[in-house]
Amino acid sequence: MIQAIEYLGCGILWIASSILTIVKKNPIGIAILAIMHGTECFLIGIKTGLAYGKKLPYCIAMCMTFGFTWWLPLKKQMEAETFTDKDFELTADILNKFNH
Repeated sequence: MIQAIEYLGCGILWIASSILTIVKKNPIGIAILAIMHGTECFLIGIKTGLAYGKKLPYCIAMCMTFGFTWWLPLKKQMEAETFTDKDFELTADILNKFNH
């Protein structure tokens, strides 16, 4: 729910910046958002997305649109997962579940 609110906030910022650019002929809002999101996209967003198995175009689009509200929850989720090689071993119990 919180992430949806953050995404909505980012959407409102992009819309407000676009309106400011069109109506007032002042591109400062879009320029600031593009610089901020572009910087974080290339410093951390792409790396985080690729490490989590996302495709490069998806990483760029999501980071440029939503910024840290996209990559930060993804990074926290990655850090919370504590998979080891043991999690991927086939055991007799697992094989029995699929055989019946």
